[in-house]
Amino acid sequence: MRIDPLMTRSPTTGALRYVTDDLLAEIYLEPQISNANIAEHLGTGAPWSESFAAAPEETARAVKAGLIALAHATPRIDPSDVRPENLPEGRARSHLTALRNLWYDIGSLPGPMNTWRHVLSSTVADALEPLPLVGEDCTFASPAEAALANALRTHHGCVDGIQAAPLADDGSALRHLQDNLGLRSETTTPDASVICHGLRDPHEEAECAAALAQTHLDDGRADHPGEIGLLVPDSPTYELALQEAFDRVGLPLSGLPAQPVIRDRPGEVLSLLLVLLSGPTPRTALASLCIAPGMPWPAETGRKMACDVIDRGWSRTASSLSGPARELLDALRPCSNPEQLFARLGVIAQAAPEAKLHPRIAALKSVTRDSIDWPLLRRIAAPNLVASEGYDRFVEGVSLFTENALPWRSARQLIVLGMAGRNWPRPPGSNPFFTEGEIAMIRERGLQLEGRQQKLARGLELFRRQLSAATEGLTLLAPALDLRGDRLIPSTGLALIAQMLGAEEPSDLVQEMRSTQPEELPVTTIKPNPVPIGGAPALPESGMLHIQRGLGTTEQPGFDLLRLRDASDGTPLPHSPSRLETLLVSPLGWLLDELGAKDLSWAPDTLDAMTLGTLMHQVLEDVFAEGKPVPDEHTIADVLPGVLDAAIGRHADWLANAAWTTERSSLLREARDICSAWAGFLRETGAEVLHNEILLAGEHGGLLLHGKADCLLKLPDGRILVVDHKRSSAGGRRDRMAKGWDLQVALYRAMLERPTQDTALTRLVAEGSQVITAYHMLRDGTVLSDAAGGNVPRVETTSEDASVNAMEHLSEVLAEVGAGTIRLNHLNDAKSFDKERGIKAYALDIPLVAAFSLPDDATEGDAQ
Repeated sequence: MRIDPLMTRSPTTGALRYVTDDLLAEIYLEPQISNANIAEHLGTGAPWSESFAAAPEETARAVKAGLIALAHATPRIDPSDVRPENLPEGRARSHLTALRNLWYDIGSLPGPMNTWRHVLSSTVADALEPLPLVGEDCTFASPAEAALANALRTHHGCVDGIQAAPLADDGSALRHLQDNLGLRSETTTPDASVICHGLRDPHEEAECAAALAQTHLDDGRADHPGEIGLLVPDSPTYELALQEAFDRVGLPLSGLPAQPVIRDRPGEVLSLLLVLLSGPTPRTALASLCIAPGMPWPAETGRKMACDVIDRGWSRTASSLSGPARELLDALRPCSNPEQLFARLGVIAQAAPEAKLHPRIAALKSVTRDSIDWPLLRRIAAPNLVASEGYDRFVEGVSLFTENALPWRSARQLIVLGMAGRNWPRPPGSNPFFTEGEIAMIRERGLQLEGRQQKLARGLELFRRQLSAATEGLTLLAPALDLRGDRLIPSTGLALIAQMLGAEEPSDLVQEMRSTQPEELPVTTIKPNPVPIGGAPALPESGMLHIQRGLGTTEQPGFDLLRLRDASDGTPLPHSPSRLETLLVSPLGWLLDELGAKDLSWAPDTLDAMTLGTLMHQVLEDVFAEGKPVPDEHTIADVLPGVLDAAIGRHADWLANAAWTTERSSLLREARDICSAWAGFLRETGAEVLHNEILLAGEHGGLLLHGKADCLLKLPDGRILVVDHKRSSAGGRRDRMAKGWDLQVALYRAMLERPTQDTALTRLVAEGSQVITAYHMLRDGTVLSDAAGGNVPRVETTSEDASVNAMEHLSEVLAEVGAGTIRLNHLNDAKSFDKERGIKAYALDIPLVAAFSLPDDATEGDAQ
C-alpha cells in the first residue's frame, strides 16, 4: 500500500490536489455499478463455508478484506492475473482458487477497485481533463496502485515534484533517525534534538504536550503555533484529551476533524431495547435505558430511576410515572413472536419520538419472517459511530498529524504521543487465509500478496517519513498505562530509536516526569500545597463525631440520628435487625446506610450470596408449604426442579439463560440436600409448619422494630419455634451466640413480647405459648438456639443467653446516636470483632468507613 498519495497539478492554475477515487470517477465518467453483496456468494464448497455458517457477518468481512488484498496484488486488477495452478496442491492453492472464483462470480469489487479497473481500461481521450501526476511513484505501492499510477502517467504525463521539506541539521541525533530508522546503521550520541519523557497515561500526555508547546513558544524554539506539530495515534482518546488540554492553555489546534465522530444514539437505544425485550431483563441494561437520551422523562428522573434499578432491581420513581413514560415502561416485556416484538417497539418509538427509532425498527422488520432471530436483529441494530469527516486546517494553529498519513507540513518542533503500546508502527495483523510461509511461496510464484513483513516495513518507513517533518527538535512522550490502568510496553518505534541512540533498553532513554526534580522539568510547573496528613481525614482523638442540629455553637443539642428516616407524617420508621446489626459493628456504616450514601456500582447480575440465599429461602417456602404434611424424599425430588425454576423466575430471571446451565444444576443439587435435611428435622421433631414469611413488628426501649421470620413451626408440645434460615455453616453463628453477641435472637423475642401489630403469632404468645427462636444453617443442616431450645430434638444450644453482650452494647450505641454522636471504628476492629465477638464485620469493608477509621493506638480525648 502506497505511502505517498497520488497528486496532480493543474496545467492552468498550477494548483495541487489529491487524485481521489471520486475525482477519477468524475474525470473518466465511470459508469455506476452496484457492488455485489459478497455474503450472497459465500455458499457451500468454499474453505470458509463452515465459518460462514457459524459467523456469517464476521466471515463476510474477512473474505471481503482478503478479496481486496488479492486485487491489490494483481497488476491489472483482473482475476485472470491470479493463477492458483502455479502452486502445489494444498491449503494455499485451495484458498487462492476459492478467492479467484469468488471474484469471477461477483464481477465487481468492493471499494474503489472498480474505479481503478475502469481507468486501466480507458484511454486518454476518455478523460474530461488532464491529470498530470506530480513526482515519482511510491516504492511501497501495491501492483494495482502502481498500475493505476502508470496508466495516469501514460495518459497525462508528469510534472515536477514538490520541493522536499528540509530535514534536521546534519550530525544531530534527529537527523540520524530521519536518515536511518528501519535500516541497519551505527549508533549515534544522543543530544538535545531528541528527548523522551515518560508520563502516566494518555490524558497526562495531552497535558504535557500542551505545556511543552507553550514552553516552545515562550523560550523561542518556535516563533508561532504553526511551527509546532503533534503526531498522534488515531484514537478518540487522544483527540478529545488534546482538545481540552490545548483549550486550557489557549493554543489552537489545526488539523482536527471538521465533523467529529458522532455516536449512533438510535442504535444504542435499540440495542438496549432488544436486550430487554428478549428477556430476562439485566439490571444494567434497564438502568442504561433510563439514562439514555430521548427518553420521555427528565434527565434527573432517569438518573434516579437508574440508581433505583441498580440498587433494588426496580424503581419506585418509575412506578409514579404516567403518560408516554408509562406506556414505554409497560412495553418493556419479553416477546415470544415478531408480532409482539414490533408492536411493543412501535409503542416505544411512539412514546419516545426524540429517540428516532422508526427507521431502525423498519430495518429490523424487513429481515424478520415467522420467528425472531435475536442474534441477527442485534447485529443489525448494533450502533455504529459516524466517522469524522474532513480536516479543519489553518495556518496559525499547532499542527495535528494523524497516525496513518504523512504530515501535511513541516514543524520546527515535533511532539510524538503514544510511544508505548501498539503504536509506531502498529503490529500488522495476520492474513485470515494464508500463513506467512504460504504468502512467501505465492510471492515467489509472481503474485505480490502483502504479508506481515511487507506491512511492517511500510509502517516503519511511514514512521520515518513522519519524523522527517521535524526540522529542529523531536520530543517523544511514552505513557506507562492506558486509561484502564493496564501497563504498556514500549512501542517498536521507541525500541528502535533507543537502540539507534545507544541505549540498551528503551527505559534508559525515557526521562520519567514524575521522578524529575521540579527545577529540571522541561515545562513551567506550579507546586501545589502539600495535602495535610497525606490526604487522610483529620479525626478526633476521642473517636467520637458529634453532629448538631445546625451551624451554631456546640451548646446546641445533638441531632437524633435515629429519626433520620421519619415518615412524611413525622412518625418514626421502624428499624430492622439487620440495620441494627450494622449499628452494632459500625455506627458510621449504619449512618451512611440511613442516608442512602452507599456504593451503587454498575455491574452485571451475578450469583452472589444474597441471590443464593433468596433462592434457597423461596425453595424452602414452596416445598414445605404451611399446613401441609412433610414431603417424602420421592416427592421432594419430583417437585424440586419446578420449584427452583419458579424461584429463579421470580427473583433472578437472568439465571434462566443458557449461559447459567451449570450454575442451575449446582443449585438444584444444593436445594435437594437442604430440603432433605430440613424434612428430616421436621419429621424427627414432629413439627408442623404454621406459616412462612411471618412479618414481625414491635419495640425495644422505645425503638420501633420490624422484621420477617422465615418459618413458624408448632412443636408437638405446643411450643412455637421461630426459625430464620441462614445460607451458611453453623461455625460462625455458633461462636457468636456462645459469646453472647447474637442480636437477632433477642430482637425477634422483643418483637414477639412487645408487638405493635396484632398477628396470629402475637396472639399465640399472648395466649401463653412458649416461643423459641432458632437459626437453620442451610449449608450443614444445623439448627441453633439458646437455652430455651435445649430440649428440642436436633436443636443445638450454644449458651444460656446468646444476646446478652449484644443487647448491652446496643443500648449504649442507641443512646449515643440518639444524641447525635457517632463512634468511629479502629483499623483493627475487623480482627478483634471476629476474635472476641464472633462477628464478621462486613460493614468495615465500606471504603468510607475504612477511610474514617482511627489508628490502632488512638488516645482518649475529645473534639467537636
